Amino acid sequence: MNEMFTPGAQRAMERAEVRARQRYAAAVEPRDLLVALVDEPECRAAELVIEFGSTPDDVRQALGAPPVEASLPAAPGENERGYDLAAADLPPVPHSRTLRAVVGEAMVQARAAERSGMVGTEHLLAGLTAEAATTLEPVRSAGLDLERLREYLSRPALVAADPVLPLEDVAPLDLSDSARSVDLGRILDASANRAREGLRVVEDFARFALDDPGLTRRLKETRHRLAETLRGFDPDLLIGSRDTPDDVGAHIMTHSEQIRENPRAVLVANFKRTAEALRSLEEYGKLVNVWLAGRFEVLRYDVYTLEKLVLTAVRSYRALGDARLMVLVGGLPTLGDLTWIVGEALAGGADVIQLREKNLPDRELLTRAREVRILTAQAKARFIVNDRPDLARLAGADGVHLGQDDVTVRDARRITGPHLLIGVSTHERAQVDAAVLAGAGYLGVGPIFPSATKEFSEPELAGLAFARTVAETTRLPWFAIGGINEQNVERVVEAGASRIAVSAAVVRASRPRAATARLRALLDGREFVDDDTASGE
Repeated sequence: MNEMFTPGAQRAMERAEVRARQRYAAAVEPRDLLVALVDEPECRAAELVIEFGSTPDDVRQALGAPPVEASLPAAPGENERGYDLAAADLPPVPHSRTLRAVVGEAMVQARAAERSGMVGTEHLLAGLTAEAATTLEPVRSAGLDLERLREYLSRPALVAADPVLPLEDVAPLDLSDSARSVDLGRILDASANRAREGLRVVEDFARFALDDPGLTRRLKETRHRLAETLRGFDPDLLIGSRDTPDDVGAHIMTHSEQIRENPRAVLVANFKRTAEALRSLEEYGKLVNVWLAGRFEVLRYDVYTLEKLVLTAVRSYRALGDARLMVLVGGLPTLGDLTWIVGEALAGGADVIQLREKNLPDRELLTRAREVRILTAQAKARFIVNDRPDLARLAGADGVHLGQDDVTVRDARRITGPHLLIGVSTHERAQVDAAVLAGAGYLGVGPIFPSATKEFSEPELAGLAFARTVAETTRLPWFAIGGINEQNVERVVEAGASRIAVSAAVVRASRPRAATARLRALLDGREFVDDDTASGE
């Protein structure tokens, strides 16, 4: 964690654990982090709390926390239970699920600010306002204006670690040669326009075609950061040098520029246009201000990442756009049992079959995978292998599904090649963000309910609240999973899920085909008619 956090943010995280120990809490909660932030009077987060109407003492009082002097003894020092609150040899206090979501959001904010992604105290405060709003509610009584603070913290310009310096604050270009200054201004102005236009074209697709809030937000933040950086140039240098009527390139158009075969071609062209324009701004910007040139370099690398995320989303929509029901099969005694269950599930309306085997020898597992591949290909359904990218590739599967403890998306991609789908299981918001950034093609979201095939402790259950969070975060294809059946599937759909993954509800059903068909009907919002019952069988 030390490498990702600034010293002030690291101290706040350590002090939050001390605060949790002082409460004898089983986990470090967002309230502990908020108190820890105001315990550091000179950090940016504490300054913002004061700026928006409160004081550290008032915050501590509103949350029932004792003054810093009373709660944090100088080391070594013991509390009334006889141990040093800050002792390094004590077992760490785990972070609650909500606090992990707060830290995940802080990391997203930090990455949006600059390529280094160092998390500062202001990013932690932004994470609290986004993921732990209920924790902040008692602080209203202390005078904190939560709405204005949240609005301020959500602005892309705020989370930038360094402000964009105006041109007059840096060493300027020698503009004694007016002809050269005009030439430079024309180059910078044209590149700035191309970069803004390219980002807007891509953002419109993410917003209106993909309907993806996460990608739209990232693109919008990047566009705003570009605008902030461009303000570092003297506007008279750019606008005053503009000469569109006499631009020799304005009327030169190649054949490829006139044709766009599909929306993906539009996206690719505009990502390339944006990256090329940023490179031009970076190189010619060095003649004006090296610091500004560095900001364009950071933006260019961010655009490369955005291109990967958007095009991965497009490919995933094409592969899984209509898929709504995934059935996980495995643990069956014979190959015949497996093929029968898979055939029944496909006949009942399953779109995706995932083979999940934990205890079979590799050779037998590969044999079963190849048989399932034949059945799914005949039914024009997708086939996913759990855990094993090597066997997924050998079996000709459409993809592989990875858990949090399996190999990374990057390593799996080195085995599968560029074309297979890679799904990732996620249990909290930070894992969703990490999976999306890593290039996952789809997500498993859960566990939503206790499962009949896997045991989870109560704290491990993600629940319907997590499904709602994911629905509001991304439109990358994702499947709600964990204990879903005919009795609760409508609750899952109401929480925002349009896709589900089930196992016991089909595999252990007395009539797997009918069970699959009923689940599919509930997902589609239509009435299920049991043909066997209707025919009197």
